[in-house]
Amino acid sequence: MRKIVRDALNISEMAYAFECICADDKKNPEDYTDDEIVNEAEYRLFTYFEDGHTNNDDTRLSDDAEIRAIARKDIRQLTVFIKRYKTTDGTYSEWLQRIGRAVK
Repeated sequence: MRKIVRDALNISEMAYAFECICADDKKNPEDYTDDEIVNEAEYRLFTYFEDGHTNNDDTRLSDDAEIRAIARKDIRQLTVFIKRYKTTDGTYSEWLQRIGRAVK
């Protein structure tokens, strides 16, 4: 198994994403390109900061400290993953720097 796939599967939000998209696409995690995996990680990260997503509610609105802590952990893991595997100058680099400071 490629390292990027192993690393993605170690992030709970990405493991869940693979369950969903692999079933829909009838593929295995190994079948996706590195760019597709990074793009999915970016999308999953955005859901923590965009209204209308459960992840956003977990980050900002939950009264449960454990749920907020899990959300912060997922955000940190996704941010590190994207920084590690994104191979081009993406439009999100400045955005990632801003949220990186916000979740420390």
